[in-house]
Amino acid sequence: MLSPEAAGVLRDLNPWWQPGGGVRPAPPAFRRPRMREVGRRLRASKGLIEVVRGPRQVGKTTGVQQIIEDLLADGVPPSDVLFVRFDLEVLRDEQAALRNIVSWFEAEIRRRPLHRGAPAYLLLDEVHKLRRWSEEVKHLGDTHPVRILLTGSSAVLVARGGRESLAGRVFTTELPPFSFREVLECWKPQLAAALPPALRFHDAFAGGLRESAERLASLKAQQKLAIRRALERYYVRGGYPRLHSGEVDDDRWADYLTQTVFENVLGADIPDLFPVRSPGLLRFVYLQVARLTGQEIAQHQLTEVAIRAGHSANQVTVGQYLHYLSDALLVREFRRYPLAKKATARVPAKITVSDLGVRNAVFRDAPSLWESDPGVLGPLVETLVQATIRDNNLQVHFFRDYEEAGNRRSTIREVDFVAERLDGRVVPIEVKFRKQIQESDLAGLRLFQHRFADQCDPAVVVTRERSGWDESRKTLFVPLQDFLLAF
Repeated sequence: MLSPEAAGVLRDLNPWWQPGGGVRPAPPAFRRPRMREVGRRLRASKGLIEVVRGPRQVGKTTGVQQIIEDLLADGVPPSDVLFVRFDLEVLRDEQAALRNIVSWFEAEIRRRPLHRGAPAYLLLDEVHKLRRWSEEVKHLGDTHPVRILLTGSSAVLVARGGRESLAGRVFTTELPPFSFREVLECWKPQLAAALPPALRFHDAFAGGLRESAERLASLKAQQKLAIRRALERYYVRGGYPRLHSGEVDDDRWADYLTQTVFENVLGADIPDLFPVRSPGLLRFVYLQVARLTGQEIAQHQLTEVAIRAGHSANQVTVGQYLHYLSDALLVREFRRYPLAKKATARVPAKITVSDLGVRNAVFRDAPSLWESDPGVLGPLVETLVQATIRDNNLQVHFFRDYEEAGNRRSTIREVDFVAERLDGRVVPIEVKFRKQIQESDLAGLRLFQHRFADQCDPAVVVTRERSGWDESRKTLFVPLQDFLLAF
């Protein structure tokens, strides 16, 4: 039986059960595209369990509340919708918590069995905090025709639980911090109104980026200037929504990000999920990635730096900690293209922080986007760019090889990112954030286009100001601002 205290909390969390009730407080009108897709799939005929993964404070709970609001607006009876937050101890500590909560909901609110009539919607927030959650969810999904949505602040546990107990039953959506375009659409809609429709990154393979870039290039000078100012702020603060909504004071944004990442995720979420024997080493590894964001990082070199800094470290532990950070969506790793038949830790990976604002908050230093040395800005701009190169069934790599394959005496050539579809088609993306770009600056890109001509679609160069299509070289030049706005 559910305790009266837990029942009261559930009624508070689900105010739409009362006559005239609705979602409280009312969520923002702006819907993130990824959450709109989750909502559409959830309302479709019985399918997979929806899992939304993402770091803390990126808007997962808000997105769930918006889905509930849309369900009710579409005519779903309020008594068929159950929302549970398992970050609330009073619910989490109930005996057989999820099973008892659902049984109570079935008897007291829905007032008919889960298998009878229209389907029930079970939206379980912060589910990773519930002990043995995946077994409980598997039981529900196997025995009742319910629609289930799970979220977790820690991507690590949601992913691990899905692999172990829910294999083949879940569809996972990653929810990173807001993109630059999402920031404009949510908090500067008057600027966003002039933008062409947002693309999926897969559209870049079919020429969609070229058309979008042409439309963005035709914006009025005043509009471009206003967007540029917004980009300067985004470059410094990143995409955590509370830094743009006014909830965090302007003089506290860096403290907020540092607390969110270091105290909550590094200090609590990851150690709660994995045997982190050295929290200090975990923090050190993250700091080094933040310091070197956008660069190749070899695990053995990172281990040596940690040892010199006084940490008890070995390469295996450092590799594990990098994996934890990546699975928690705090960092992003890119492997060399083409992938080696046997991946080893000896091959350096290119690693970025997922959100540039966190890097800037940690070091309290963001070099001017428009005035600083391009050599300093390059890795930071690459960190901005990588956040946009995302889509379902898309792998992202980087390219680095000798100009003459196998000849170690020849010049090393690089391409910053290589987006690869499941069918093997690739789009190489080079970042050249400088006032003048010479053809010699694109030697790595040209080598890639030549070497992988059979599977290579038109190349993209993300620039400071240069724009246009080079037909002879099959290359699209897109200013950073327009590239970030296209998706």
